[in-house]
Order: sequence, then structure tokens, then C-alpha cells
Amino acid sequence: MYFATNPWPPGMTERMLATLKQSCDQATNPGYTYVLLDAGFDQALPTAFPWPRHIERTLYDDTPLTGLKAVAPLLLSLPSAPEKQFTWFNELAESCTGKPMLSLIHSATPAPALATHFRPYLRARTEDSLEWPVRWADTRVLPALLAAMTPRERTHLLAPLHIWVTVDRQGEMMQWSGQGNPHPEPVDFDCWPLDDARFSRLLDAAEADAVIGSLHDTQPDLFDARPPAANHACVERHLAIATQNAIAGAGARRHFAMLALCLKDDFSTHPALQHLLKRTRAGANYQTEVAALPAEFWEQCAKETA
Repeated sequence: MYFATNPWPPGMTERMLATLKQSCDQATNPGYTYVLLDAGFDQALPTAFPWPRHIERTLYDDTPLTGLKAVAPLLLSLPSAPEKQFTWFNELAESCTGKPMLSLIHSATPAPALATHFRPYLRARTEDSLEWPVRWADTRVLPALLAAMTPRERTHLLAPLHIWVTVDRQGEMMQWSGQGNPHPEPVDFDCWPLDDARFSRLLDAAEADAVIGSLHDTQPDLFDARPPAANHACVERHLAIATQNAIAGAGARRHFAMLALCLKDDFSTHPALQHLLKRTRAGANYQTEVAALPAEFWEQCAKETA
């Protein structure tokens, strides 16, 4: 499966551990340091030496999601000896082979209490009572999830944390800070409530990855010309253009994203494509309009080959 995330740049593991150490040094008490690992991307990794002896628990233990324990987010404790942390964490990061599954947490609470604190946020409930698991350990969606929270929800979720550190699609470090409260008050819900607007924003944020995954299954060569994060940005940008111009339906949107990957970057500004977008805004069928594109459009927008 293709993951639209760039490889970590050299020195990233050192930077993340240095940020974690700084947080520990500044805290009143040392607290607890964990790796949050998403087993959904590699179920075999948590069972490979030496990781099993560091597993504190999964976030799905004793929850309605316990049946999904094989793909659950896990809390792994870092080695206590600082001189061992870099080798251990670096090997773990390399074992993830670019999958978006790894972040560091400095918590004021131990793993059982931290898992209990996270429990109300592990499932989301929409206004029509649809419930779905929320994958906080997937670093592709973590920023969008935090952005979708109300200020009160985000403050509460981060309350027991001193810091949460991860790496974004481009290979840049991201971090969020909490209060480091060892005894945060519980919330008044057992399932994260999402209104339709926030739910729609999360669906929109996830669409590019879904389209990329579908395209890569059948046309992997489309993704060779750009770095992974640039492929994601390209698809995301053109899905937004599709939305603005009333290109609806999964097939039509997938096809428009495919054009973005295989044609020149400025193909959407070509007069023929601009005419197509004007027509779809007025209600014309996308596939019909694509079939009517003139030969010169394809000739002028084709990528140059070496």
C-alpha cells in the first residue's frame, strides 16, 4: 500500500528525543514517556523483538473496540536509560518504513490512566448516531482530528500530556502541548460527538489518501514523478478544484485526480479544461465533457518524457 508521507529526514529521531527530553527536564515531575504506535499498519511489528516487552497496553483494552485489538494503537514505554533510547527509537522508526504510525508522548499519567483518559475519544458519533473508530495514532489524520475538536475538547484531550510529538507528511516535526495534569476531570460523554460540519471536514481531509490508495492499486507508476507528500498535495489541491466545479461522484473525482498526476501541473488552466469546468458547474456530465476534450488539449498538457 502506498503512503503519501515523505521519509523522515536524517536526524529526525534525535530531534524528537531531544524535544521529549526538554519536556521532561522542564516538568515538575518526570512523568512517563511513551511511543504511540498504530498496529493497523503493521500487525507483525509489535510482536518483533525487542518491542513486545515494552508494550504497556493498547488503547482498545477494556473498550467496545477490544475486538479490533490486533490493529489497535499501542503505548510502548521508552527504555529508561537515555543512552539506549536513541538506538531503540531509531530502530523502531526504521522498522515503520515510512508508514504513518509513530509519535512520542510525555504524559503526567501512567499508561492505564492515559488509556482511560483517551477512551471517550476512541469512537466518534455523528448527529445521525453513526459511530466509527478514531485512529489517533495515524499521523496522517492526527492534525485534522485535533483541528476538528472544539477548544474545550482539545484542551481536555491534551490535559494529561506535557507534549505530543510526531512528524508530518513533509517530514517536519509537529508538536502539541497540554497542561501535564496528572488528574484531569472526566468528560461528560463516552463517545466523541461530531456535528455534521466537523464530520464533513474530516471526510474531506481523508479523501485524498483514499483516492491515492485506489489509484496506486491499479496505476502505481503515476506516483513515481514526485515525492509522496507532493503527490498528496497535488491530489488534495485538484479534489478541491473538483468540488468548486461540481465534479461529484467517486469515479469522476478519482479520474480528475488521476489527470492531475499524469498531466502537466497547470493542465487545469488550459482553455479546454476551463471550458469543461464551466460546463460541470452548470450541471454537465463530467465523463461526457472529458470525452469531448479536443486532441490538442491532450497533446499540450502531456508531460514531457526524458
